[in-house]
Amino acid sequence: MTQSKMLKRNISIVTKYTTLPLLIFASTPVLAYFAGGGLWYWLTVFVLLVCIVLDPIVGNDPVNAPAEMEAELEAGLFYRFMLWLYIPVQFFMTLFCYSLISNTPLDMFAALGVVYQPLSLVEMIGLTLSLVLVTGFGATPGHELCHHGNAFDRFMGQALLTPISMADFYVYHNFHHHLTVATPEDHATAPYGENFWRFALRSTIRKSICAWQVEAKRLARKGLSWFNLDNKMIKITVAQWAWFALLAVLFGWIALPLFVLQYIFPRMLLATADFAEHYGLMRKQLADGSYEKIRPEHAWDDSAIISSFFMCQIDRHSDHHANVGRPYQILRVMDKAPRLPYGYLNILFVTMVPSAWRKLMHPIIEEFYDTADIIPYALPGTLPERFRDRAVIADSH
Repeated sequence: MTQSKMLKRNISIVTKYTTLPLLIFASTPVLAYFAGGGLWYWLTVFVLLVCIVLDPIVGNDPVNAPAEMEAELEAGLFYRFMLWLYIPVQFFMTLFCYSLISNTPLDMFAALGVVYQPLSLVEMIGLTLSLVLVTGFGATPGHELCHHGNAFDRFMGQALLTPISMADFYVYHNFHHHLTVATPEDHATAPYGENFWRFALRSTIRKSICAWQVEAKRLARKGLSWFNLDNKMIKITVAQWAWFALLAVLFGWIALPLFVLQYIFPRMLLATADFAEHYGLMRKQLADGSYEKIRPEHAWDDSAIISSFFMCQIDRHSDHHANVGRPYQILRVMDKAPRLPYGYLNILFVTMVPSAWRKLMHPIIEEFYDTADIIPYALPGTLPERFRDRAVIADSH
């Protein structure tokens, strides 16, 4: 996209089209069925791979909405509605794919003209991957809804996250991560030098434990036991297990491996995003033990167009943290934020290859340490010597 075309547009391209491209992507398993099945069940995977290849070619979108438009954009019901649309899609696609994979007819799909027959192994693998991709990327509109200020949208966000067993994300992310980001207390902030796979395991386990602790502390402040119907984590857990029980009743034993895969992929997606978004960045600790206010320098930023569509513009991550109440349609590209060299669709895969991540990112982050007002955060013995005196060294255990 040329600079002249960008200048003619006063809102970001994601704000212009909202979640429509993501909803089209989410429809690919149904399109694959009506195209005839077979190798078409790999359509979702193929579309994602094409998007990954095109992302750096299509390029970035640095357009920020003018300040005078922000109030109107923020108040627009349309942007919330486009997020809500993913919720029926999330449940519909889960039931649709489970039904085809298990060859279990459901009246709601038979009424739409679906004819059932056993799938080949190749078809089953393709459709299973499609299921986890479509529902896994549902975590991004779910994340956005969980940040909204009204209770209805937060409920809708948790509902969207229920089929992928990520509703506990709401508790940890909103009430711990955003308070402790870029500090050693945050389980989603990776120190320089950490291996992604170690981080993913540690972060996933500790965040889930922390969500229970957050709720226990909240209830304790009210003089209540953690074992209480007001405990969000109890309600979330019951809802998720009730959903799994329904799937098991409808589809039998195959619901278990599918349910596990629906859990693993979005957790891995979240771990790669967390790793890339906050790698090696630390806030200054003040004399009273608190930390400085979150600044744009405390999160890695990106504005690749195709990635932004998949991520509901959360890749404008510095603004998301520095101004946590801003909805996705008015998130800004921040001048002082460190920049990722590729969009999320590419960089998230780079995180999974530790040697490639170090080769790509360490020169970039070291240059940022040299030029920005930022505290390095690293594992012991991993930083170049010139940064060690001002760095925070993470506990290696």
